[in-house]
Amino acid sequence: MALFLASHWENGWAVMEVRGVLDTTTAEELRDFVAAVTAKHKHLLNLIADLSELTYTDADALSPLATAHTMLERDGGELRLVCPEGRVERVLQASGLARVLPVYPSLDAALAAGRPTGGEGKRDPAR
Repeated sequence: MALFLASHWENGWAVMEVRGVLDTTTAEELRDFVAAVTAKHKHLLNLIADLSELTYTDADALSPLATAHTMLERDGGELRLVCPEGRVERVLQASGLARVLPVYPSLDAALAAGRPTGGEGKRDPAR
């Protein structure tokens, strides 16, 4: 299965939908997509990456999200991840990314968490 990427605007957040397989062969697609979304919305400082329909990832392929986090945090923004429990969440945990970025079980939970924290890197205590 290929990687499917889409974005939309919701409650002041750019939401990126990441579906399918994210591995070393598709990570560059994600990197380019993140760059395109942030370039399109130059005022954008807050991004949610919805990984809830990601069927597979490996730790190496998550680097575009780590890069986006660094860039957004530097500019006073925030990146939140949506990832229900399962294999992808275990990869986020093993990679250490879940200790740096807030991870929510659903898009509704990520949006309901309130105003952006400015990239404080705290995991949602409800998880």
